[in-house]
Order: sequence, then structure tokens, then C-alpha cells
Amino acid sequence: MSAEEESGLAAPTTENASGYGLTMTLVAAVLLALAYYGMLAIDGPSELGGAVPEPFYFLGIAFLFVLELLNSRSRGVVGLARAVAFTAAYGALFVLAVEGGAYLWENPEAALEGYVGATVLAVALVASALAYVAYLAVLEYDRDG
Repeated sequence: MSAEEESGLAAPTTENASGYGLTMTLVAAVLLALAYYGMLAIDGPSELGGAVPEPFYFLGIAFLFVLELLNSRSRGVVGLARAVAFTAAYGALFVLAVEGGAYLWENPEAALEGYVGATVLAVALVASALAYVAYLAVLEYDRDG
């Protein structure tokens, strides 16, 4: 018996991945890259809520919550908990990404100078993919355990 089989952990397979999950991973990578610039904006010249009025952030976050709640395969408490977790993660990324997009609109050199934007996007893509694989591993462990 291998160490993976003994511990109950196994690497996720391609059958575990869904089109929705892969799409959300790519969306998360773009949001994460823009969120990086959002953090630069908030730490520097801007304040949170400077890009768009705050009610629009709440509208976007509400949309994310409803999208996940209605798209969830789970119902009841599990579906609600998943929607809340999804909304917290993607909502924070959404708010920071909007701020980052506005910052880059006004300061494109922040991403273009030395092609740092490509590096930021590459790191964000790897981080999002690792998070998705970890999520699949937890689901697989939960299903088997």
C-alpha cells in the first residue's frame, strides 16, 4: 500500500475538474492579478471605494452570492456555507480588482514597466491553480474519508 493510500490523500484527477471550476480558476487569476494593483492603489494614492461608489461593490458581491447559491450542487446548510465562502473570497478579489483596474487605467506604467504585469499575472495564475487543486484534493478526501 502506498503512502498516499495509507494517508487517504490522493492527487485529484482530470475527472474531478469541471468546466465551471476551471473557468472560475482563470477568473480568480485575473482578479488576483488586478487585486495586487488594487492593494498598491489602496496603500498609495487611493482609498478603498475610490474607483466606484461603495453601493456598486455591494451589488457585485450580492450578485456573486446569488450566482454561487443557485449554481451550487449542494442544498441546505452546505450550499449556503459554500456560497458564503465563495462570496467572501471572490467578493474581496472583486473589490480589490476594481480598485486595481482603476489604478492601472490611470497608471498603466505600473504594469508595463519591465513587463511586471506579465509576472504578476503568471504568479496569480499559479496561485489560483494551486488553490483549485487543493480544493479538489479536499473534496476527494472528504468523499473518500
